[in-house]
Formats: sequence, C-alpha cells, structure tokens
Amino acid sequence: MHKRIAPRSSNRQQESGIVMVMALICLVLMLVAAIALTRSSTNSLLQAGNLAFKRDLLNQAERGMAAAVKEFSSGTLMAESARIADQLNLDANKLHYSSSMLASNEQGIPNVLVNDGTFASAGMLSSQDYTDTAAGIAIRTVVDRQCTAAGAYDTATCVGNTPAVAAAQTGSMSIKRAKGESRATYRISVRVTGPRNTQVFHQMVVAY
Repeated sequence: MHKRIAPRSSNRQQESGIVMVMALICLVLMLVAAIALTRSSTNSLLQAGNLAFKRDLLNQAERGMAAAVKEFSSGTLMAESARIADQLNLDANKLHYSSSMLASNEQGIPNVLVNDGTFASAGMLSSQDYTDTAAGIAIRTVVDRQCTAAGAYDTATCVGNTPAVAAAQTGSMSIKRAKGESRATYRISVRVTGPRNTQVFHQMVVAY
C-alpha cells in the first residue's frame, strides 16, 4: 500500500508571502523613522538659525540705543530748548524725535515703528534709517518725550523721574541729604529689520 504525500509547494509559497509582507512592513517603519529623524534635524537647525538671527539683531539694536543716548549727552538733544520744541526733529544721526508722547500698541511699542504707513504719515523718513547692506539690516530709532504736549516740562502733563530722597537726618547728616529733582523721561524705541524680514524691537527709558 502506497501512502500519498501531499505537495508542500503551496505551504512554501504562503510562507514566502508572509516573509515578504513582514519585510515590506519593516522597510516602511524604517522609512518613517528616517523621515522623522530628518525633520527633527531640520527643525533643530532652523531653531538654532532663528536664535542666532535674534541675538544678532538684538546686538544691532544696541547701536541704535547708543546713538540715541549720545544725542542727549553731546548731540542735537543736549539742549532743553531742542527737546521741548513743538516739532518732529530729524538729525544727521538717523534719529526721529518727538517732543510729545507717540501713540503705542498694547506692548508699548510706538505705532510708527510697527506700521510703515503710520511711520510715513507721521512725517518720518525711511531715508533716516541706518542701513548696513553687508549685514542686511536696517535700524530705525524713534525717541519720544513722555509728555502729552510739547513745551516746558510740567509734572501735570509729563511722566517724570524723581530720584529717591533720603529720610530726614539730624546733625551734620542733614547737610548730605540728597534733594529730589523731577526730570522728564524719554522713551527710546529701536526696530531692527534683518534677513528673511526678521524684526526685533528694543526699548529703554532715560531721564534728562
């Protein structure tokens, strides 16, 4: 009596098909992992680049700040008569100055810096911006006195700065007591526009 042995070719084909499916699934998973790793690396490079741009622009903003402060110590804003004049002053050092407070947005940035149209309507000139073609940046500086109107400093219409006065002393210490002097404050705002139209705003308040 002869035993009939069933052919095994069909089982082998099924096993080969399963192996191929598993191999394809593994390849798909590896491809997805490779894409995710590539995107993660790209995002990291972009974030590092953006951080470098921001730091560089903040450093560039200090140039505008330094130029504005210099105007108060030895430039066109050194004289009180120039600071209280009822006009918008444009000087050779790329500075826009207003003797009265400029309208600002919720972040306290003057609208003339945020919007170029408002900037032009205020009589300010983009030609006064400091540009560095090599670095691809443009620095725009605006200074406004923190008073509601032009003219002499008045505590009723101006935001002033009064140095702290020491408590009353007795004896010879009373001679050394500092006397407070109220002075007007000035807001220095700088906008730096860099590569890829990146913008950074920087502010400082000084008293003179």
